[in-house]
Amino acid sequence: MNGIANYLKQLAFRERLILVGGGFAALLMMVWAFGVDTAYKQAGATDRLVERKLTAADELSGVLAEYSRIQNRMASATSGGNTPKNFSLLSFVEGLATRAQVGEIKSMRPITADVAEGVVEQAVEVKLKEVRLEPVVRLLTDVERSPHALRIKSLHMKRRFSDPDLMEVTFTVARYVEA
Repeated sequence: MNGIANYLKQLAFRERLILVGGGFAALLMMVWAFGVDTAYKQAGATDRLVERKLTAADELSGVLAEYSRIQNRMASATSGGNTPKNFSLLSFVEGLATRAQVGEIKSMRPITADVAEGVVEQAVEVKLKEVRLEPVVRLLTDVERSPHALRIKSLHMKRRFSDPDLMEVTFTVARYVEA
């Protein structure tokens, strides 16, 4: 320490001022590089992490709402909900098809299958011949929005070669009831 003090005494005032100013500038740069800049980077990383977590929480709340909606719909579907005891899926789908004005129904075939213990799937396979797209979309929308918890299990659409505006459509509407 004594050697440094002797060295500084040998220097002129201007040289001492430059040396002390340079040391102070170097000290400020080190404080900035190791302290302030690092803190800003960590704060930015923390902000991005918080943003991601908030987005994940929003997605999770959406999934939870969808889950509870589906669970309520399944509970009402298997317990009967607002579906009367003498509900006929075949006649209901036929009524929807008539209301949507789809035209000629080629065939309607009822299907019943055991899905799980105590749950039976009732389904109707509908084949439409030479129909336009708009009535089919209306019919499928009415099926999905029905208060009876119905779902479209399968859908197959094929354009007619003779008239591309017309299609052959086959779809299956299903519902689940307790056995």
